[in-house]
Amino acid sequence: MSDAWETVRVVGTEEEAALLAGFLEESDIPSEVESLRFHQEPVNFGSLGEVRVKVPADRLEEAEAVLGAREESFAASGDDESGESE
Repeated sequence: MSDAWETVRVVGTEEEAALLAGFLEESDIPSEVESLRFHQEPVNFGSLGEVRVKVPADRLEEAEAVLGAREESFAASGDDESGESE
């Protein structure tokens, strides 16, 4: 197994990253959250607002598939971002 880690998703909040990392861990895919957020200012400046979810490089394809299936399932459920059904 390689020591290299690759970014599987870039999100805007640490909470969202933690949810994705937990989902990956539940699927037996190790994950890490790397936050580039600059907390001293109330706004995000480009990449200073990124939160990255990383997985081992040799598990990247599997992680993409797992997260893709999760997103497809969410879209098929008919829920919008607020959690309300259409």
